Amino acid sequence: MKSDTKTLILDVAQRLIQTRGHNGFSFRDLSREVGVRTASIHYHFPTKTDLAVALIRRYREMIGEAMADIAVQQDSLGKRLDATTRLYMDTLHNGSRICVCAALAGEYLSLPGAVQVELRKLIDDSERWISRFLTEGRARGEISKDNDPHSLARLWYAALQGALVVSRAGNHEILRDAAGALKNLTLRGM
Repeated sequence: MKSDTKTLILDVAQRLIQTRGHNGFSFRDLSREVGVRTASIHYHFPTKTDLAVALIRRYREMIGEAMADIAVQQDSLGKRLDATTRLYMDTLHNGSRICVCAALAGEYLSLPGAVQVELRKLIDDSERWISRFLTEGRARGEISKDNDPHSLARLWYAALQGALVVSRAGNHEILRDAAGALKNLTLRGM
């Protein structure tokens, strides 16, 4: 039961971060949503920093697994970029959520240091996956040799995160259109 409660706390906290941000909820809000006393939350996560660090680590793991699946299941750069974009679209279509990274990056300067460190790791991991896809695509001749996969991955990641945030304001097509345009620019060099 304890692990189930801990998982439920993380699930609800993730939703709250993705919809309200780190500074937009308290343990009291979390306890109401989970249906447990705040003491139960403090039992699993003594501080909000502990909760946020655990949540980001879990999210990084989930993203890593999703990206590893894309790497195995998709055989071309175009398909990998489309599948990556779908991860963002799925997040947006789940209650107008945004990525944990986008939610926390906007509050970066007010986050505790340990949360900032974990957020930076999430960003680095995500950029690395996209860079890997682009590097392998370049090796297969799917993009120009002139394209720097690392810089292009940063552009992709920033564009997806930014479009996700803007799309949340009511026009979900912005994310789809931005990703489509960037994909065309990425692959057009051939």
